Amino acid sequence: MKTLLIVTLIVTGALAAGQGNMMPSYSDFDSDGNGKVTQKEFENTQQKRMEEQAKTGRMMRNADNAPKFSDIDTNKDGNIDSQEFQTHQASNRGGQGMGSGQGRNR
Repeated sequence: MKTLLIVTLIVTGALAAGQGNMMPSYSDFDSDGNGKVTQKEFENTQQKRMEEQAKTGRMMRNADNAPKFSDIDTNKDGNIDSQEFQTHQASNRGGQGMGSGQGRNR
């Protein structure tokens, strides 16, 4: 019985830890669903993600290196479209996520 409890706690902890590192989707940022992410939507979503992490006791690692709106808005039209977002996410895959500055040159 003790073994089952220990295994359950380990698995539950591993699953919970993995959820905090999930990369956000475009719809997480496009809060009004109009197909464009404004700078305000982008910043509000980043802030919300950091607050959710803090509530669970896990701060976003390298939050100071989180991408800026201008890093993703490559065509500089004042909005992030789904293609720009997907391109940015693809360049940050490999467990790096939104809060990581790894792999980017600054």
